[in-house]
Amino acid sequence: METRELKPADTNTSKTEQKESVDVIEAANAPAKKSFAVIFLFLLLLIITAAGTAGLYYLWQQQQALQNQQQNLADDLSAQMEQSSQKIQQGLTQQLQAQSNRIQQLQSELATLRDLSQSALQEAKRGQRGWILAEVDYLLRLANRRLQVARDINGAIAALNSASERLYDLGDLRLFDVRKQLAREVAQLKSIKQVDVSGIAMSLDQMSLYVNELPFKTVQEEVKAQVKDDKQTPVVVTGDDFADSLISTIISIGDIKVHQRSIKPASSASQQQQYEALLRTHLLSARLAVLRYDQKQFGYDIKQASTILAQHYQQQDNRVANMQKDLTAFAAVNLTPQLPDITGSWQLLKKLLLDEDANKATEDKK
Repeated sequence: METRELKPADTNTSKTEQKESVDVIEAANAPAKKSFAVIFLFLLLLIITAAGTAGLYYLWQQQQALQNQQQNLADDLSAQMEQSSQKIQQGLTQQLQAQSNRIQQLQSELATLRDLSQSALQEAKRGQRGWILAEVDYLLRLANRRLQVARDINGAIAALNSASERLYDLGDLRLFDVRKQLAREVAQLKSIKQVDVSGIAMSLDQMSLYVNELPFKTVQEEVKAQVKDDKQTPVVVTGDDFADSLISTIISIGDIKVHQRSIKPASSASQQQQYEALLRTHLLSARLAVLRYDQKQFGYDIKQASTILAQHYQQQDNRVANMQKDLTAFAAVNLTPQLPDITGSWQLLKKLLLDEDANKATEDKK
């Protein structure tokens, strides 16, 4: 194959021809390129659409799968909850049934115990009635003893009230007359003024303790008091003897008064001690008398103590005045008031008990 050497002109011509041929080829290929681009774009769009559709379909499938999974989970959870609820309800029903059975059993046992307790209580009451009536009998005898021996009105009232309360606890209508008599006796006792014997005895005991602290009258005060108390009347002298005439002459000479009693002031310490001892003795004697309910001895000692205070002690002193006031009040005390008979209720009770014993004996014979 021969090789022809190209010249420069030939080279330019060939280049031009090549360029033109290229342009022709490009011009011929331009519609093909355009249709290919359109086809490529269409295919690309189709691919994108298909991919999007596939993606959407995949997402839809995933969503459906998720919804199905959620629905399955919800169904499973609902089924589990329903099963659990049924189990819980069954358990609660069983527990309630067991508790109901237990309650019924306890109620049955309680009813049995109640019946047993009622039977025991009735049996106890049958025996208790005798004990209560014996207690009432003792209280009635105690009230009468307190009234007659110790003259304790408040103690007797308390014993009678206690007996009435015990009879009320029995609830026996057959004992109504006894309670009625008890109320009458309590009313009679309440109408009597109760003397505070213990209070009087303690007051007299305290008085005797501070007797030595009381101030005595001075000689001038005692003379003045005794002179003031005397009836100052001139002595009329009659007779023919020398003594009578001498007294008449002395009286006629001056203003001289003759008193009917001598003046004896407690001026010496020994006399004061004697009066203190005498006053203390009367106070203690009055204390013993009031505890023995000895009205006569009590009144005598109170009067003597009051007289000693008035004659030999300073009435202006507050302690003396208060003691004198208390002694005056004690002098008006009645230690032995008329006491009523409170044995009526006891006699009614004894009669009732005797009748019950007789009826019981009659029934035993039958």
